[in-house]
Amino acid sequence: MRKKITLFLFLLCSLPILLSLDPFTYDSTYYAKYESPEGILFLSYTENWNEPQLQDLYQELLKNKHGGEINLLQEIRVMGGSSPSNNMITGIYHPFISSITLYKGNEHSNAREYRGTLSHEYGHHFAYYYFPFHHFPFSTWAKLRGLDHMPIHWNSFINYSISAHEWYPQEVFADDYVLLYGATDETNREDVYTNEGFYKRTQHENQKLHNVLDNEELHQFLEQETGIKIDQNRKLKTPEPIDITEDSLTFSVEKKKDVAYRLNLLDYELYKITDDQSGLITFSNLDLPKNAVVSLDVLDLNTSIGYRTDDIRLHLKD
Repeated sequence: MRKKITLFLFLLCSLPILLSLDPFTYDSTYYAKYESPEGILFLSYTENWNEPQLQDLYQELLKNKHGGEINLLQEIRVMGGSSPSNNMITGIYHPFISSITLYKGNEHSNAREYRGTLSHEYGHHFAYYYFPFHHFPFSTWAKLRGLDHMPIHWNSFINYSISAHEWYPQEVFADDYVLLYGATDETNREDVYTNEGFYKRTQHENQKLHNVLDNEELHQFLEQETGIKIDQNRKLKTPEPIDITEDSLTFSVEKKKDVAYRLNLLDYELYKITDDQSGLITFSNLDLPKNAVVSLDVLDLNTSIGYRTDDIRLHLKD
């Protein structure tokens, strides 16, 4: 009886969220169809997408780490136009029917272009399967994610607005999934020095939150609850300054190769790519004023995952 009451309260609280999303109705006028071995229907509602392209979309989906929850995903639709609720939306997940809708299929012609959106929307499916109460402040995930003192919109089941997208707990979780379990790609070294790699990196929508790639306690909780391991090569320690002088900065960083760091100073930028696993990087030949403020952009070249640190106020040695 208690389980039935809990489920009823969950559905009651979730209903306004679902009603605020784009309407989802059955439409048999699709242009192409593909059914995966798991029984997921891939439907195209635009002439721009045929069955082989839908099969490619299925392969793109499989690049996201998953478990038994994938068997409950019912459908992925590719729509030709924009979302009727907001032109900025490229995808949406429908929790009650376990379905993903991808928009702007007339503009995007291959599965790779949907990689980030598909990972994010599948992250919602993943979240509601394993952590159905994640969008409530009392959830273990919310506590371990460090959301207690952040301006999270816990009232999303009453008032959902795209303008506050990054502050909704379910959106935070979906982007966490992208970073911890989503599909990855490599970044060329030359793209670091042109800043192209940093601009195109996969990063959390909400850069004001703590770095999820450095949250070991949360990683252990997710692995324990889902049975799905987080790849070690995704983890990225938040850089910490350990030696500061007027002309050099040394940071403690993740002990791994091929991670690019961009030191952001007032008038210029400096770049470093780790070539060993020492866990240290040093920027030299600087001219730092007292109480200088810097930040670091981080990019793992093997995954294209990264983030930007908070501003760091330096205290020079006398």
